[in-house]
Amino acid sequence: MHFSRLFKVKEGKLDDIKSWFKVLSGDRKEEAIATFEYENVSREVFVLFSGHNGNSYVVGLNETTGEHRGGDPDVKINQEHTKILKECLEPVSDNGSVLLDLQIHKDEA
Repeated sequence: MHFSRLFKVKEGKLDDIKSWFKVLSGDRKEEAIATFEYENVSREVFVLFSGHNGNSYVVGLNETTGEHRGGDPDVKINQEHTKILKECLEPVSDNGSVLLDLQIHKDEA
């Protein structure tokens, strides 16, 4: 199961969102991953695109192990994550649907 959404990066916020994702994939990676069980998430990916119109866009994708739940609002990193996403990203879509998801499993390769 997947949960995905498309965002436009707000004017002047590209460096802020890139810095936050660098923190999450670096010094606070274990803290971020620790929230996955509560959220029923097994993987979280954000991909940055530069639009032909000069805007930057981010696609966020979560792979879930059940019904996707938002982060626990009492957990500090979730509070920070929500605040930064709201400051930096503008949702421009509803939840997406996967049209194609192909994968080679290691034992098949």
